[in-house]
Amino acid sequence: MKHSDKQSEQLQKQMEALYQNLRTVRHSINNNVAVIMAMAELTQRNPAQCQKLSQLCLEKAPQIAATIGGFTELFEGAVSLQEELERQVPAPQDS
Repeated sequence: MKHSDKQSEQLQKQMEALYQNLRTVRHSINNNVAVIMAMAELTQRNPAQCQKLSQLCLEKAPQIAATIGGFTELFEGAVSLQEELERQVPAPQDS
């Protein structure tokens, strides 16, 4: 197997992992935002819950940021490999 074939296969695997990670990221963010929204609604009905909402937001925000950061790292790795492959493949010549 040629070097570029191995890299293409590696890129395909990275793209599949990227897609799976994107699904996980969307799910995680949706869950965290749903919890925050539920607490916000509860706080509207019971203002005494405001402190709890504040604490929850402080806990969930870093979780969301970490989830996005992990996806970004995986995405940048796939983009770097794609760019490397494009540099290795010679451009088609006009006839």
